[in-house]
Amino acid sequence: MKDNKTNKSLGNKIIRIIPKKEVHSIGMVTSSQFVKNFLSKFTAVLTNVLYIEPKSKILVAVSGGVDSVSLLDAFALVRTQLSLDIAIAHLNHMLRGEEANRDEDFVQTLAENYGIPLLLQRFDIKTYARKHSLSIEDAGRKLRYDFLKRAGQSFSANYIATAHNLNDQAETVLFNIIRGTGLAGLRGIGNKFEVQKNLFLIRPFLSFTRQEIEQYARERGLQWIEDSSNYLLHYTRNKIRHKLIPMLEQEFNPQVVHNLGKLSTIAQNSYKIVNDFIKKLAEKVIVARNKNEIEFDIESFKLYDDSLFPELIQFVFINYLQITLTFKQIEDIRNLVDAESGKFLVFPNDIIVYKNRRKLLIIRKDKFKSDKLVIRLRKIGHTIWKNFFIEFEEIAKSDFVPTNDPNVEFFDFDKIGNEIVIRSWEEGDRFIPLGMKNAKKLSDFFIDEKVPLYKKEDVPIFVTNGEIFWVGGIRISERFKVTKRTEKILRGKITEIKEDGNISSFF
Repeated sequence: MKDNKTNKSLGNKIIRIIPKKEVHSIGMVTSSQFVKNFLSKFTAVLTNVLYIEPKSKILVAVSGGVDSVSLLDAFALVRTQLSLDIAIAHLNHMLRGEEANRDEDFVQTLAENYGIPLLLQRFDIKTYARKHSLSIEDAGRKLRYDFLKRAGQSFSANYIATAHNLNDQAETVLFNIIRGTGLAGLRGIGNKFEVQKNLFLIRPFLSFTRQEIEQYARERGLQWIEDSSNYLLHYTRNKIRHKLIPMLEQEFNPQVVHNLGKLSTIAQNSYKIVNDFIKKLAEKVIVARNKNEIEFDIESFKLYDDSLFPELIQFVFINYLQITLTFKQIEDIRNLVDAESGKFLVFPNDIIVYKNRRKLLIIRKDKFKSDKLVIRLRKIGHTIWKNFFIEFEEIAKSDFVPTNDPNVEFFDFDKIGNEIVIRSWEEGDRFIPLGMKNAKKLSDFFIDEKVPLYKKEDVPIFVTNGEIFWVGGIRISERFKVTKRTEKILRGKITEIKEDGNISSFF
């Protein structure tokens, strides 16, 4: 097998390794009564709970730990009986140096010994986490499931199986309670859900405790490897696993893991009932939605009991954005509903929640990050350009009060066309700065205003009908200023989006 080990310098593509031989299993041939009972329960879960049909193709996620090795072994033992086609998936996170490479080599050996195809990928999780302002845990989880979906497609799988167990369920419920959660968080981990059309993620071990799985592995004579990061107590989940749960079992109730599992089942059943109602409510209060923006009517919110708000917002974030909010984040959004127009929240996941008069807007910010971004906007509206939130609105002439804020400007409404273009400056740009009679090159204007070279690309340039009417945050054009003859006024406002990368920020 050593000759077949893949080059660790290969890039991020999925590598498919087909073993030369096929075997039934690599554990002990004889099975104890415990193993027989374990496999009987496992088979019942597959057929009666997860409804796995014969001839299904299942991709088994294997890290090399005892849980995933046991899951692979159990599938290997029942695959003939249930007519299943199996492959292995392994992601090298490149987090633990040689230990990560050791894990990869171990899984490759497993694949060859079992005679099962392996789909493998390497990804630098640490770099990805830093680039996207995510924790290592969150980045790893996202990339792991992205990889599993792509590997599932490559294998034409019907199911992706992971080895989460009852202890993982208890840890997840406690983790959610500690950070603040509602009914959605009490559900913990689901045992089956569709990740994309005709591809389901399943967790066949969710009713098995970690102790049962370890006993199965020992009695089957299996080998596995330990992940040293599972014992690092600076990870909250590890603290829950190694400190909190043992203390709860010893000091309060030895059945705490089972009881938390029951709580998650009750919460899942209750959530289905609540979710059906919230789904209908969302259809009434969401007035517009596309892949980058969701728009709520705030007045419609107020027709319903305020206690429904947390579930409504959580429903929207989970189902449309694949994000689970904390209590604090939901509370911040609730306060935003009552805040003045123009206030907004910034979340680490490139999501902005913005209060615009009687509307609450949820916007994906990552669409607007290109250095040479050009945005087209109707005369009255809002958008994001790079790191700025931009809005235009018509105001009454009686409400016009000049301001010294360079990020708030007023224009003659009738001189602005129906479309506004927001872009970076371009060579040859000219405009007539306010207070001047003649046009000036924008490059010369930047020099006069002492705009550093590295900041020029980040100054929003506002154009209408091919003419610059505002150099954002610096000066408007003389031709578009408000005069005595102005009948209607357009107000423009630029707000810089500042992120702390960890918690939502209120402006």
